[in-house]
Amino acid sequence: MGIKDIPNLSLRSGDASSVTRDLSRPEEACVRKMPDIHPEDYLSRKTLILGDVNTGKTTLTKKVLEALCCRDLGGRIAIVDMAPEVPEKLAKEKGLPGVGGKLMPPEKHNILYLGGHFEPPRLSSKTEEEAMEKAQQNRRIIEGLFRKLNLQLRDILLVNDVSIYLQAGTTDNLTRWLDQAATVIANGYWGERLGGGTLTERERTETAKLKTYFEQKGRVLILEPRQL
Repeated sequence: MGIKDIPNLSLRSGDASSVTRDLSRPEEACVRKMPDIHPEDYLSRKTLILGDVNTGKTTLTKKVLEALCCRDLGGRIAIVDMAPEVPEKLAKEKGLPGVGGKLMPPEKHNILYLGGHFEPPRLSSKTEEEAMEKAQQNRRIIEGLFRKLNLQLRDILLVNDVSIYLQAGTTDNLTRWLDQAATVIANGYWGERLGGGTLTERERTETAKLKTYFEQKGRVLILEPRQL
């Protein structure tokens, strides 16, 4: 269990599940609570966090977000949250309890949060056609969110569940937005547990392109499955 391709980072995917949220304390105490997260490792570079379902992608991203808030950087942060709404009952029926999760900003840090209602195409559809229709609707909403962003004012961009966009959108379009931010921290699905199909193949192809982009612009962190 751990993270591949991470120079100078000691965090393991299992560690990411034990986040202590206490942003009301002074900066020094706040930083001490997250000794394995160093904002300098993320600022002024582009970081992509990948992994299968329930490997701690969103949890790690939340932890980085909290560390940035400890440095009083909230006014520079924008979040584009693409995570779909997955009813608990549906997740259990699919054998994927705990799948997904929104990246909600901590209060009183002046963070710009952009999100919406997104369908989980694979989990909620009976046919490939229905899944692709939902993916296209998600794409349209996400592109509307990016058009609202001024990344000259908010130069730290966090993107949660970027795979949702890549099910119908393209890496080329996405990276035009990412290029505008000095700091990008994004996470996305990269695994096998959600099965195959046309939508999955397209998502995998576009995510591979995005992975190459981040390898060239910064780094890629791959979270390994937790050992049960």
